[in-house]
Formats: sequence, structure tokens, C-alpha cells
Amino acid sequence: MAALEAEKTLRARVESLLLPRLHRSDITAESIASGLGMSRQTMYRRLRDEDVSFAEILDALRHRMAADYIGARKISVNQTAYLVGFSEPSSFVRAFKRWTGMTPARFRAT
Repeated sequence: MAALEAEKTLRARVESLLLPRLHRSDITAESIASGLGMSRQTMYRRLRDEDVSFAEILDALRHRMAADYIGARKISVNQTAYLVGFSEPSSFVRAFKRWTGMTPARFRAT
């Protein structure tokens, strides 16, 4: 988290605001933009200048955190789904397959 806060890119600043809220399924671009002290449109424009979208940042952060949680083998798939912001484990499993090409159980076994 400290490394993200030290970054100067808007993407890193967005990630640092998303990380502690990731477990909430009600994350909105508006709330993150407000936390940055800008409008949603301004945040979208500045992210576009960095060739990334808010949705891509959120998806990539969820992917990275899910892989860390599953790889650490300390919490269940259901707990991981909750921690990365999915209300349904089945939705999480589908997203995990999209990210990695395998189920969380298979990923954990590798």
C-alpha cells in the first residue's frame, strides 16, 4: 500500500483508494473521484491520458489480489470472493477463470 501511495500516476492513486474498499461491492467511480478531489469525468479523462479506464484498474486490482489470496492458501475461495468485492462466489469463479484460464482450486493446486 505504501508503494502505491508513493506513486505519482493517477492509476496508482486510484488503486491506493480502491485497495481498502475492495471488499465492498458498492465501489463507484464517483466515490473514488471524490476521494481524489475531482469529478468523475475529470478522473476518466486523466485515466484515458494514461491509456487505462477505471473498470480496467478495478478488474486488474481484483485479479492481482485474488491471485495473492488464492496462492497463499490461507483463506477459502468464498472468503477470497468477498475480499475482492464479489457478492456471489460463482461470479468470482467466472472472473477468476477469465483472468487466469483456470478455476481457483486448480490455480491453488499449481
